[in-house]
Amino acid sequence: MFNCKKYFFIVCSGLLWIFSPNGIWAVESYLRDSTHRGVIDLSPYQIFPENRMGNGIYLEKKLLDSHSQRVILKIINIKSTESHVYLFRDQNGVLGLNIVKAEADRDARFWQIDPEFYQYSNNITGLKRIFRIFQNNIQPILPYLRTGSGVTSAATHVIFYHIADSKEVIRLNASGQEIKTRLYTFRLHVINRKLSDSKSIENLLIQDVNYRLKLVWEDENSVSYKLSNGEKYTVDLLKHVPELF
Repeated sequence: MFNCKKYFFIVCSGLLWIFSPNGIWAVESYLRDSTHRGVIDLSPYQIFPENRMGNGIYLEKKLLDSHSQRVILKIINIKSTESHVYLFRDQNGVLGLNIVKAEADRDARFWQIDPEFYQYSNNITGLKRIFRIFQNNIQPILPYLRTGSGVTSAATHVIFYHIADSKEVIRLNASGQEIKTRLYTFRLHVINRKLSDSKSIENLLIQDVNYRLKLVWEDENSVSYKLSNGEKYTVDLLKHVPELF
């Protein structure tokens, strides 16, 4: 009976917080314990109630998302957008990420690459960002980059790239005619799954007329890529970033 009354009081307090002009101050008095602190302030976001299946995430008292089979744990903004990524735990205790899209971001895609890494991409704006679940938190990977993409994962490491530069060039086609095209310059970045930070390969720049670069793990220490002209190259990561191996 006590537990029923306690739960009823928490729910009522949450509703009072949502509709009260004083916001979070309206629920300062409800019951708490070590795993449930009621409203969690992650300014400018709030989660209510903490550590409960089906809880909700709020921004300026507006419900952004809630799912009956998820416990929402953390949330962050996707830099340079009005969309958000949140961390949740499902009924089986598995962590995952999901996106809350703003109307202006409705054409964006967000997908899981492996249990740890996720990709955000908006082909309209050209913005691409990588997110990681690390130590029970959301980790934006190199958030100052606008073109982080191409995540290729292995058991112990992950590699990805960003477009460091692009410029218009004139080249000859198969008929010997001059045509204008765009040349892209890629920089590679490597992550050891045991470590927080990524490491950029500073002394290697890859150029191609295709704005996408496909990376393939050849073994635990090396990756390969193929240019649009069919030429294949292998990169010895042990040589470039030995501190990660």
